[in-house]
Amino acid sequence: MEIYSTEEQQVEAIKSFWSKYGNAIIGGVVVGLASIYGWNWYQSNQKAEQEAQSLAYQDATENLSVANSEQVQTFIESEADSGYASLAALQLAKSFVEAGELTQASTQLKWVADNSNDPALIDLATYRLARVLIASGDSEQALALVQQPETTAFTAQFSELKGDILLEKGDESGARSAYQTAADNDGLAGNPGLKMKLDNLAQDNGTVSL
Repeated sequence: MEIYSTEEQQVEAIKSFWSKYGNAIIGGVVVGLASIYGWNWYQSNQKAEQEAQSLAYQDATENLSVANSEQVQTFIESEADSGYASLAALQLAKSFVEAGELTQASTQLKWVADNSNDPALIDLATYRLARVLIASGDSEQALALVQQPETTAFTAQFSELKGDILLEKGDESGARSAYQTAADNDGLAGNPGLKMKLDNLAQDNGTVSL
């Protein structure tokens, strides 16, 4: 790096530097400011869009019932890329179940499982879909759905339901193994029913459960 001995040389060096690189520096600053402004605009726009989606979701699902299902379905289709669409579909499925319309409930739950970007929502929809299929008499398809969850948080629920299906099919050994997997994954917490299932199978097998 050069050392300038006089102020005049320093001034001339600065002039020369700006003559060569001034436009590039100014352009960089402009681009940087534009990027900041663009990011702020994007953030603001995203927030406004999310608020609009939230309001639309509340409007569509308020007093939700099978009678106004078309309004909810329209919302789901228009906001298909948002998490609100999955939440609306889950609520709509619940309404269909309560009305005894299991086929329509299955359609909504399958849509969430196929379209949601949230693994936890996928697991929730899959678990509920399996239960609806059992109620519809399709235990085989339900069993296929609960083999492996997307998240470990649903391991207990999937395993217990798998055990229920296997026990109904007469596979006590498979059911016991599934129930034990559920127990090993915190499935006993607040769930005395699972402990009873394990105890019953342990007694039938002549063994002692945990």
